[in-house]
Amino acid sequence: MTSLEALPQDIFNRIALALDVTDLAALALTSRRLCSMARDDELWLERVAADFGDRALVVSLLAEAGVDIAELADCSPDLVPWRPALVPNCRGKAGMQCYRDRLARAFPASDDERLARAKHGESEIDQVKQLLRDGPPADDVLCEAAFRLLRVQEWFPTSAECYYLWALICFMRNALFPALQLLDIGQAVNSDFGPLHELRAEVQATVDGVFGSGNETPLLNPTCSEPSSQLTAALAAIFRRFDCDRDGVLSAKELGALIRVTNGQPVPPAAISQIIHTFGGPIQTHNSRKVAGWDLRSLCSFYVAQSLQDPQETRQDLEKFGFDPQSLKKR
Repeated sequence: MTSLEALPQDIFNRIALALDVTDLAALALTSRRLCSMARDDELWLERVAADFGDRALVVSLLAEAGVDIAELADCSPDLVPWRPALVPNCRGKAGMQCYRDRLARAFPASDDERLARAKHGESEIDQVKQLLRDGPPADDVLCEAAFRLLRVQEWFPTSAECYYLWALICFMRNALFPALQLLDIGQAVNSDFGPLHELRAEVQATVDGVFGSGNETPLLNPTCSEPSSQLTAALAAIFRRFDCDRDGVLSAKELGALIRVTNGQPVPPAAISQIIHTFGGPIQTHNSRKVAGWDLRSLCSFYVAQSLQDPQETRQDLEKFGFDPQSLKKR
């Protein structure tokens, strides 16, 4: 028995992944043991991910952004199955069958088919762009867009534009770190695709502003869904300062006073009403009255949204309220 034949399957797989597919096939012909090892499902499923894109990783990153397309990916007849249990009649060779099918998708047999697929892929991407342009997309629209891109990537695994648009979807959902991971994959696929670099710079600038650089304290929690504990403490102190009647709600008058500090000038009543409507509304006070205004959660929601749009403005606001913009502590 050769030294290769004596290796555990997982160690053999690491070596096999570094080989060209034709070399791996030649190696499998040298002995029954190596042939059996070279047919391992996990090996070929990893090979699919390495050569044609890791669909499981893309689906997982999108799910982190709240765009769940796992069921669509599992059930779609338009996609080559990506899990052993989903491959019909494979007789223990699911990974190898997945690889063959993906290879056939990525390299169609005829020029005519390649041309037809290229046109279809361009049309799908154009439709995805249109979906994302039509105002703030709803969750189901983002899922549709993300799934369409999965179908395009099935036929064009080297399409950096798919990763760019997936990253854009994550960025639209304020999922900054999944967006950066998808941009990294896209740049590995095609480092010359300019929009990847432009979007990466924008996402990274937001990350640096939100989570700070050097000694700056983060503004938000890691998922960007809530203020950090330090910002929450600062906002609670600001809320108490302007909640003059201590009823747990900033009325229009109290909220106007708060905004006057950040803007440096009074805000028209109509603008105050709109601000109340966007982040607050009729809220029950501590003495059970209903008041149109903001509670502490409303204030936190506003600063989460502002921090994602312009983190430096949030730090400047805190400075106006007497907090250090870096540490977020009271001066």
